[in-house]
Amino acid sequence: MSTTNLRRVGGSVMMAVPRALLDQLHLHAGSQVEIEIEIDHGRLVVEPAKPRYSLEELLAQCDTTADLSAGEREWLDAEPVGRELL
Repeated sequence: MSTTNLRRVGGSVMMAVPRALLDQLHLHAGSQVEIEIEIDHGRLVVEPAKPRYSLEELLAQCDTTADLSAGEREWLDAEPVGRELL
């Protein structure tokens, strides 16, 4: 376990994170992180932020020339079951 001090910087309070911890999490200055508070345990949890992709980025990874699997073809050819066709 490491110990560090909180410091006032402008209108915020900053926490210096030891290099060893940054290295273990593959983080560096400028890394985006998610912060969660576990009130019951008195913990502040910091973890690398999960990437968020736009629809364009996701579609760019699709191979539109690939053949459909039997399951995909069956799903596309299935009759409507509910109110999906309004």
